[in-house]
Amino acid sequence: MKKILSLFLFTFLVMGMFACGGTTTAAPTTAAPSTEAPTTTVNYVNPTVLEVQLIPSRDTAVLELQRQPLEDLLAEELDMEVNVTIATDYNALIEAMKSEQVHVGLLATASYVLAHDEGAANVILKSLRYDVDDNGQLLTDQPLVDGYKSQLVVGADSGITSVADLEGKTIAIASFTSTSGFVWPANLLADNGLDVMTDVTWINAGGHDAAILAVYNGQADAAFTFKDARTLVENDYPDVYDEVIFITNTESIPNDTISVIPNLDPVLVQKVKDAFIAIAQTEEGLAIIRAVYNHEGYAVAVDSEYDIVRTYLERQEDWTFGE
Repeated sequence: MKKILSLFLFTFLVMGMFACGGTTTAAPTTAAPSTEAPTTTVNYVNPTVLEVQLIPSRDTAVLELQRQPLEDLLAEELDMEVNVTIATDYNALIEAMKSEQVHVGLLATASYVLAHDEGAANVILKSLRYDVDDNGQLLTDQPLVDGYKSQLVVGADSGITSVADLEGKTIAIASFTSTSGFVWPANLLADNGLDVMTDVTWINAGGHDAAILAVYNGQADAAFTFKDARTLVENDYPDVYDEVIFITNTESIPNDTISVIPNLDPVLVQKVKDAFIAIAQTEEGLAIIRAVYNHEGYAVAVDSEYDIVRTYLERQEDWTFGE
């Protein structure tokens, strides 16, 4: 049995948290029961400093360059102090939102579902992007889309021409909680008769750009990334399209999210929605969100759009990974 090179199932297995609650005994009363509907008081969080955090889906140094400009634009739109930080990993952002240390998270698709189902996040916006053809070219003459695909890319001399050829190969991915890097690809392998646990070796490269470079540098036979992550490295490696070649797509994936903690003040939630949409409509703001996550804009989103992700994650609960 091939070794999995990183511990990853932990995030997928912990899909829910169990809460224990005490009980109280009310004093007996002879008063007639009230006919009014019970009311629930929500203690909304209304911070003086809005904590916003980014997931490290690409090189942290790249994100760091855009962190302050994004912070400044959000502060201007919201007319309040904003602190934009970068999470150490996907799980860290979920935990930070759960503890309300972070109020707004730019969560990838699978990470959002995990966070929501643990009561840590509600989606408010989904990203919009240009679709990409099989040669890595943006389809800028077509409308923006709210879904994307994962791609299988391989080394030009790997001999791999199909998913079936991945048996016995080493595959680089951005993260084991990445939707396009692992969730959809793993299900694609299973649909093609491969044992996800034993037929391939996975390498957690730590980012989509790093997964591409793992193939480029010969450290992996193949990689699964969002389509087309080769754009992330083409400036430094102009021959990447010759050395790392496209093989196939997965099915479409709902785009990543901007999510908030569930009890953030509704007035502030609306302001956050409006701020991100407005930022994307300015030349300066669009340049920043493109540099951060290749976003081209935002649209309002609802949780039910991510039910397909839950279906795929539930399937993985039956997989038992071993040494």
